[in-house]
Amino acid sequence: MVVKSATKKKLMDLGIAEEYAHRLADDRKWDDVKILSAGEIAQTCATDSGMAQQISEVIQGSTKAAQKEKATPKTLIRRRVASRRRKKSLLPLQSYDSEEKMRQIHRDIDVDDPIYVQLFDVAAKGDIRITPKTIYDLVLGIHARGEKKLTAAQARKVIASADASMVKSRVDPYEAVGITTAQSIGEPGTQMTMRTFHYAGVATVNVTQGLPRVIEIVDSRKVPKTPTMKVYLEENNSKGKPLRTDEKKVQQIAAALETTTTRDIASIDVDVAQRHLNLQLNVSNLRLKKMTGAEVRDKLQRALRLYIQVDNEARPKILKIIPGITKEDDLAELANDPPTYTALLQLEEKVKKLRLKGLPDIVRANVQGPNRDTGEFYISTIGSNLARVSEFAGVDRGRTYTNNINEIYQCFGVEAARQAIINEMKDTLEGAGLEVDVRHLITVSDVMTSEGEVRAIGRHGVSGTKHSILARSAFEVTVNHLLRAAVIGERDNLRGVAENIIVGQPVALGTGSVQLYYIPEEN
Repeated sequence: MVVKSATKKKLMDLGIAEEYAHRLADDRKWDDVKILSAGEIAQTCATDSGMAQQISEVIQGSTKAAQKEKATPKTLIRRRVASRRRKKSLLPLQSYDSEEKMRQIHRDIDVDDPIYVQLFDVAAKGDIRITPKTIYDLVLGIHARGEKKLTAAQARKVIASADASMVKSRVDPYEAVGITTAQSIGEPGTQMTMRTFHYAGVATVNVTQGLPRVIEIVDSRKVPKTPTMKVYLEENNSKGKPLRTDEKKVQQIAAALETTTTRDIASIDVDVAQRHLNLQLNVSNLRLKKMTGAEVRDKLQRALRLYIQVDNEARPKILKIIPGITKEDDLAELANDPPTYTALLQLEEKVKKLRLKGLPDIVRANVQGPNRDTGEFYISTIGSNLARVSEFAGVDRGRTYTNNINEIYQCFGVEAARQAIINEMKDTLEGAGLEVDVRHLITVSDVMTSEGEVRAIGRHGVSGTKHSILARSAFEVTVNHLLRAAVIGERDNLRGVAENIIVGQPVALGTGSVQLYYIPEEN
């Protein structure tokens, strides 16, 4: 017997006995139950025709059409207009202006600096291709050493050294950059494995770090183990008053972002004898969450569609909720038709998890700052919801950041996700005290996003979608790949590394990429 739990729950909510609900929900969805006749119900439930007719009437009376025919007076509930939600606006597509992009990059370069002019002239005379940004980085390094000027010989030496370093860092044709990247990340990863164990018991570390975080990134997990956000605010609010530097206003926004459930602001007691719920509001928690008792009552009424009794209309502290009572007039019929114990427990579970304030998935929001230079405050969160937070009034969408790469991809596209992968891996490795060249991280992120979406490095992503049959088989589930390739008649051209090693022939990389032919002269 396969009982549909949702169907059984709905039947029990209608007041049908659990025994009959269990039999009716046997491998049936709600739509299948609605069309059962009284005779079929009697046969299924093994009961008499009278009881079957009553069950049929209850089921038919629960449909939307039947409820409309009743035309009972409805409780009017005021719906509050959301004031903090930002209207979505679609920006027009703009062509990519490469010249303007270069001007933005070079905007911070001081072209009048005498050392910059000197180095730029030396590079131009020697026909050495070095970008202005690289030259200015050299200038900043020279100034950091306290040098005010350079001799001609020193300038030539600086440019020659920079050129030699750039030539040395270039990738040779047909070099196996993938293997180099794997070794460059894998070897420090061994050190990180040992260091990760030392994080246990450290109270300040509340974000996944070390090797577990790297695994999350390369596996392209939809939701990280500890999602977090940094929410930055706009300079002024809609009224033109300072926002990001006003701690009180930032705290108000943080309180509005943080998810507040009924359990956070009240203790819930089930009165089994009287068949109702008692909610004792915690005044200090209400003050902390920037809420009032009247606001809690209003939100509970709108969410539950039930009538709620209070001890004080102006400042309620105790709320009384009875299942099935939608208006005050229904209290008179309570003695004749009391709510069931099942309905009471179901209402308790629903009330506990009810979100009264804040955004979904934002478990905690804390104000950080101020910045020493700008006096700016920002909000750090436990939990992430980039799409909803970006719509919030006062939030700077351009600077707000999350460590959930999948959310960045959904909101901003694959290029933003690519940069997020680089940033997250770089921060994780540097946090563990490891030095890995950023070019290796760029290689990994390029491979993960090369198909226009974020793919995992594994058999469900990059490794499992390789063109070579042998390369796919060499990773995991060897038999499955070989059988599937044989059934559909795939062909392997042996152009990669793994497949050539498997069959024992030279790899078409490095020296193996050169093909020499000897054509003897005919006499």
